[in-house]
Amino acid sequence: MNVVKPALLALLVASASIALPTLAGECKKIHADLDEIQSTQGCNAGLASCFLGEVDGNHGLRGTTHFAADSARAGPATSPTFVSYSGPFEYRTGRGNITVRETGVTTSGPEGVVTAYQQIVSGTGDFAEATGYFFVSGHKTGGTIDTFVNGEICGTR
Repeated sequence: MNVVKPALLALLVASASIALPTLAGECKKIHADLDEIQSTQGCNAGLASCFLGEVDGNHGLRGTTHFAADSARAGPATSPTFVSYSGPFEYRTGRGNITVRETGVTTSGPEGVVTAYQQIVSGTGDFAEATGYFFVSGHKTGGTIDTFVNGEICGTR
């Protein structure tokens, strides 16, 4: 029978309590306000239009955003004013960038609602090893989209 000696046990306990960088399994709840406008200027290269925004949230999720759908389809016949869509969405912050894949539904036209799921696919800076997801929900009014972001991010510095 192996018995751990008290000195070895104390060393193991002490080394386990040393501060380490956030690990991938350590997650933080995210809450943020996101305001966007549709634009034909300031879009990523090669895009004729996009949605540009500002995000103000916790855990470093403060900065600007960029979104352009790369696919869309009319909603079901029972909800003819809805459109489903998907595309890359970028959060650009002073701590690094987060790229997510956004998939959602919105009402057609300038007034209505929007709700989406965003899965983190990559990051830079403090978000280089980030994983997680966000839910985005809100409304469109007068050319702006005002939403709330809620979710979790794991593996950040």
